[in-house]
Amino acid sequence: MSKAMPDPAKASKKTLREKVGRVVEMCERERGPLHFPGERDPLPGLVQTLLTHNTTDPNAFAAYDRMLEKYGSWEAIHQAPKEELAATVRIAGLQNQKADRIQALLGFLKKTYGEYNADALKGMEFDEALATFGHLHGVKHKTLAVVLCFDLGKDVFAVDTHVHRLCKRLGFVPEKFDPVKTFTAMRELVPEGMSHQLHIHLIRHGREICHSRKPDCEACSLQSECRYYQLSGGK
Repeated sequence: MSKAMPDPAKASKKTLREKVGRVVEMCERERGPLHFPGERDPLPGLVQTLLTHNTTDPNAFAAYDRMLEKYGSWEAIHQAPKEELAATVRIAGLQNQKADRIQALLGFLKKTYGEYNADALKGMEFDEALATFGHLHGVKHKTLAVVLCFDLGKDVFAVDTHVHRLCKRLGFVPEKFDPVKTFTAMRELVPEGMSHQLHIHLIRHGREICHSRKPDCEACSLQSECRYYQLSGGK
């Protein structure tokens, strides 16, 4: 008989931290340990992440490449006619909104730091980064957490659509949580130093096994820790 899954709306943080820790260990055993590949310039990461909103990564990266090929510099992107920039990144969708947000970000960097440079993020933890950049549309929890984690190696657990889905299915957070609430809760649950690894493990697990519409529960190595599987029987 399988053990009862804790209800994340009622379970203690200690119980949920232990559960997350077991999932991390299971993922590391199955998929192998992951290592941060090294620090990267955070400005491309900010712009790329803005472009990923509500689209696929391939479309976002294609838009980013087209933009750099056309303009060649951050200054040229900042000064470009908005309609022209929007047309350039059209493949990423929501092109008018994204053009606005990219130019607003670049304008803020130029005004605040005197250059098109986001290196100030290197000395910030998440809360300071949110306080500094969070007034910019689109530069909120997900965008900043992705850049801090994947470009700068900070121990910040980023929550995107796929990770949010798995955190709810596994029972880390209540089903009713939105991505920001999930992000806030997971900050206290992910084992220290494992934010980068767990994010990638969950992304890969979601793509290969825990699909959005029809998860392949029978092939899932996390059944013993999955609240969705226990409650639904994998159906």
